[in-house]
Amino acid sequence: NVGLWYDIPLDPPLTDKLRFAGCYQNEELAGTDTLSKLLTVGPEWHSKLPSGWQRVISLKYQREEYRLGDDSGLSNLLMPGVSYSFLRSDNRIDPHNGYRLQFDVQGAKEGLVSDTNLLHGNILLKGLTTLGHNHRFLGRVQFGGSATNGFKNNIPPSLRFFAGGDQSVRGYDYQTLSPKNSDGDRIGGRYLVAGSVEYQYSLTEKWRVATFVDQGNSFNDLELPSLKTGVGFGVRWVSPVGPLRLDLAKALDDEGGIRLHFSMGPEL
Repeated sequence: NVGLWYDIPLDPPLTDKLRFAGCYQNEELAGTDTLSKLLTVGPEWHSKLPSGWQRVISLKYQREEYRLGDDSGLSNLLMPGVSYSFLRSDNRIDPHNGYRLQFDVQGAKEGLVSDTNLLHGNILLKGLTTLGHNHRFLGRVQFGGSATNGFKNNIPPSLRFFAGGDQSVRGYDYQTLSPKNSDGDRIGGRYLVAGSVEYQYSLTEKWRVATFVDQGNSFNDLELPSLKTGVGFGVRWVSPVGPLRLDLAKALDDEGGIRLHFSMGPEL
């Protein structure tokens, strides 16, 4: 993955800017038939609203060559989009109380430099509260969905939904929770539901232990989905750049042993 961007400060310059960005990403998932070569370019207008919400209006051109199981193709999409995010936190690096709300939507129109009609959206909600000095409770809920008239043949992997991995449902490998084709290949879904509840106990100022339950899956219809569950425990070390998290998790709905997960950064 390599990216380049150029920012023009607006008024006020600390929060508002016009960004011209470009990115190239080459991704291949080991042990699968999934390959994606993705080029994205376009402008973004970042602004902070008087209400405290951060807004980003974008116009992105995306060209993606991909192979997904027995499906392969070349996708071209010109997608206007908008995202809103709101963060309330008592500490940016290691918060004790706060929450994050994030919404984004983007679309494409067939014939306007795009191969298909598409409406794609995500919702992310996170919350954190601390009771006393030692007891921390974290929650996360994520929803995603897409509407299109050409999902199977025209929607590339980067705009399909997968679950599983360090930031999704621990206990399952990266992007292994997904609908499958007739050959058993994971091909991604139209929709995503994922959530997590975690409890942390502070041993010292810098060290914590944690236990958690994650649930989620991706799917292709709006009927009640079959959610996969992972449970586990881990340790946290509060570094200068945010907590470092090391977890051991077990998938409850599939065969397999204990999986190791590592992630880093602020909780919110």
